[in-house]
Amino acid sequence: MTLPMFLEAAGYRRIALSRNGVGHFEASGTLAGCAVRVLIDKGAASTVVSFSLAQELGLKLTAMGRVGGGAGAAQLEVFELHDAELKIGDVRPRTRALYAMDMTHVNAALALKRDNARGRDSRGRRF
Repeated sequence: MTLPMFLEAAGYRRIALSRNGVGHFEASGTLAGCAVRVLIDKGAASTVVSFSLAQELGLKLTAMGRVGGGAGAAQLEVFELHDAELKIGDVRPRTRALYAMDMTHVNAALALKRDNARGRDSRGRRF
């Protein structure tokens, strides 16, 4: 039995991943039925969505009364999302909860990385 066969028999599902412009893995997904790109952060402790996206989708948010961080920020207010389903492909990840935070700093850092990565070949050499 191959490893993929074993994992599929155990209930695991394949999800198509791609690399974005800065080398992070992404997948197509939905949040509350709306199409989204999901950044796969294998070092993250929680599943977090953009606060502005949650507001745009009209999702119910509850302030957690605490701050959190990531990607260089440590004092961001954390909100819990209620009744919002996240799917990656047709798979619903097993999460304790969905949280929302202001991701402006993350998006800015990713844009900076992307801008710095332009003009390089696959080995990182400028062309």
